[in-house]
Amino acid sequence: MTVRCDTFPLTFVRRNGMAAARALLLVALAAARTAAEPDPNDLVRVEQLQAVLAAVAEEVAPAVVAIRSQQPVSLPETDRPGTAPGHDMSNTPGLRRLMPAVGSGMIIDPSGVILTNEHVIHGAIPENITVSLFNGDTYTVQSLTSDPRSDLAVLRIDARDLKAVRLGDAATVRQGHFVIVLGNPFGSASAARGEAAMSFGVVSGLGRQLTPQLDPQDQRYYGNLIQTDARINPGNSGGPLINLRGEVIGINTAISTRSGSSQGVGYAIPIDEHTREIIARLARGEEIEYGYLGVSPDTPTAPDRQRAGCPPGIGAVVRGVTEGSPAAAADLRPGDIIVAFDGRPIGDMDALIRAVGTARAGREVEIGLYRDGQAMHLRVVPSRRQTIRGVNTDATWIWRGMHLANVTPRLRRQLELPESTAGVVVSQIEPLSPAEKAGVKRGMVLRSLNGLAVDTVRRLRELAESLDGPADLSFAGTPPVEIRMER
Repeated sequence: MTVRCDTFPLTFVRRNGMAAARALLLVALAAARTAAEPDPNDLVRVEQLQAVLAAVAEEVAPAVVAIRSQQPVSLPETDRPGTAPGHDMSNTPGLRRLMPAVGSGMIIDPSGVILTNEHVIHGAIPENITVSLFNGDTYTVQSLTSDPRSDLAVLRIDARDLKAVRLGDAATVRQGHFVIVLGNPFGSASAARGEAAMSFGVVSGLGRQLTPQLDPQDQRYYGNLIQTDARINPGNSGGPLINLRGEVIGINTAISTRSGSSQGVGYAIPIDEHTREIIARLARGEEIEYGYLGVSPDTPTAPDRQRAGCPPGIGAVVRGVTEGSPAAAADLRPGDIIVAFDGRPIGDMDALIRAVGTARAGREVEIGLYRDGQAMHLRVVPSRRQTIRGVNTDATWIWRGMHLANVTPRLRRQLELPESTAGVVVSQIEPLSPAEKAGVKRGMVLRSLNGLAVDTVRRLRELAESLDGPADLSFAGTPPVEIRMER
């Protein structure tokens, strides 16, 4: 059974502390020579590895956080107050209870930006999410932006000068590479002032596809995962998978288990170009949208390639086409092997899914494919994928009566802003505030404060929090609107 290493209910479970010891023993056995007499150098090599592991843990642990959340859970009929067993609930609104749960995360920016899995905080609101640092300091989350399809979320806390992780590149990862897991298994870090627990292992495999096991409805996508035998347990979700250089190469997400805890088969979302782009957009407070084609892709078999005339080692085969989809309109057919999409080579099924996902809805693209022994090109217009919507609290900050937020697709629609609008927007004005008296209006986009450029709420806060006197504000317009606002 493959499951996400979900947030773990806050009950006491004894943690197996022998994983790292067993791993080091295996290393020692592998390093031992076949000679009858033991070589002291073998122990030196193991101690050197041990020193590296300790140094990496000491470097990265301050950037790993323990996350507690209150997630809404639907109550079974028998647990609903005032409800007798067998009572007809068809016309009764579903009752929900907030249940405590724990997970992990990592600081990706010193200003309090934290990366985790979306399923760690799914359904929770910022006020019901707390983050504990390695030194025991605890913060309530101020805002969050999430993307369920990629299972990623970015949280913000009101903190400065924090230790941040270094993101690596999963493209450099090979099977057999040593890896370290840091996080909050079974809530152990939450109980230890936020100090992360560690496990150690190797990369067992690469490119694992687990969407059918983890989300049969295909609302979330789990592809190209890193597999590791380092112990990942419930509560580790959202924490880092680290190489021996101290770089984060993955986000711990799921385990295969028959017992509910680690059996040495764990999975992490890789830190690659695609994941980096999603993280960057979430950190900017942007909503993530995905393109939709309407095909059921798969890995081509040798007979598939023979029928289509496709060379070995490339492409994704179409198993099915959804009626009424962009693929059907473009005359894509089962058995087609797609090898290019919008100018990008398609090496496998994961490459096709990612390429389609990044396509802009309504823009025509070209597909290269093989069919019936011939190379062909078709034109298709992807639509927008209908999937679980993420949460975006807009990271609103109130200053001198202005509710200020980073421009997101949702705010563009709400405020009817041009598609090209970016920066900091006034989403609301408080009555009788300095902003209202100065003539600031809802929907105005701030460009500078006292002559200094402003492009994010974070930058504005850095400039404004120490400002006691009047402020000269410049807003977008033709010509730009300039307002002198008293405190």
